[in-house]
Amino acid sequence: MALQTPDPFQREYFGWSEEEFAQRFVEKVSGGRLRQNEAYIDLKLERKSSGQKVKAAYQDVVNLPRLVKTLPGLAANPTPADYLKSVSNFVRDNRGGDLFHWWRKLREGVKTPLFGSADIVNVCNLKCVHCYWWTTREPTAGELTPEQWRTVIQNSYKKMRIANVTVVGGEPMLRKDVVKVFSEEMKNRMSVVTNGTHPMIPINGLYFVSVDGTEETHNRIRGPNTYARMKTNVKNFVDTGGRVDANMTLNTLNYKTVIDVLREWDDIAGRISIQFHTPFIDDDPLWLPFGEERNKTIDSIMEYSSNENKHFVINSKEQFELMRGNWGYKCPNWMILPLDYRGNIKMPCCMGSANKDALQPQCDKCGLAPYSGVLAGLFPIEQIIGN
Repeated sequence: MALQTPDPFQREYFGWSEEEFAQRFVEKVSGGRLRQNEAYIDLKLERKSSGQKVKAAYQDVVNLPRLVKTLPGLAANPTPADYLKSVSNFVRDNRGGDLFHWWRKLREGVKTPLFGSADIVNVCNLKCVHCYWWTTREPTAGELTPEQWRTVIQNSYKKMRIANVTVVGGEPMLRKDVVKVFSEEMKNRMSVVTNGTHPMIPINGLYFVSVDGTEETHNRIRGPNTYARMKTNVKNFVDTGGRVDANMTLNTLNYKTVIDVLREWDDIAGRISIQFHTPFIDDDPLWLPFGEERNKTIDSIMEYSSNENKHFVINSKEQFELMRGNWGYKCPNWMILPLDYRGNIKMPCCMGSANKDALQPQCDKCGLAPYSGVLAGLFPIEQIIGN
């Protein structure tokens, strides 16, 4: 009788329990941070006395709503029906129970990821001048099949009761078969970040389309005619009842266009998330340095939110205050479970790589919205800035 060939598709974390997964994951990504930046400060979570628990409970009441705002959900101008729908989505599929489970673990001093990201494809149809992808890897074989991704999802994100997974690439719409698997497995817990040059398909989640400035600037960064194609695809999808949010990464090429982008897209997209370019190399010409120009840009966005449309920009005031300077030394990188196109854990964060020898993002100049949003929403802001 012939021996059965072993399944070549294996991941060491498949056999880990939830507790072991959390411990090993935190150790892995923390090790990645310490290797590249000795100034990294690990946020301490310690078991508390009865009096400290009462104080912590009060802080939870104050800070948890900020954290919940980072979960995709409400429209830019929510109606009572939107609020009811949001509450309904939150309690469905045990989402509320899973969030409470995570919060209880956190208050017991156990770090577990709350969000996830998945690089489902290792290629892209564009080569944007600001994109970190081309600095960290080359297109290679070995992408997972849809059913292999289903196995990965079940043994990682679902095991860890992740609140929301961001599906990225490369360009994820090159693998619509995998996007469909995430839509099935992570129903109402997934979002797709796309360059918008491919038509979008209905999913049990939402889309974030990358907007890199007004049309001339966007095309300069992403290539000729990319803006018109992206805008047409977004409008077509929205016209059929779909939901699309926008994401803008500010750099030295586009930061002066941000207000024009906000005014143009507030009638098209549901909401918009703002972040800053994160360099991988010293003296990166695209990085907008901390200081006067960066602060003026942040002030203009906050003024827009106060005077023109208070609902459109997702970022909170607390998050923008963080992004004025170096907050990366306190980055809660253990909050997001990032997997690459082979299902391997990336270090030190979703912008890193499973290859320990690859270039790493410069944490002391980080401008990522997901991590800064979590930090501003989870911990009292006065403990974060000015240290």
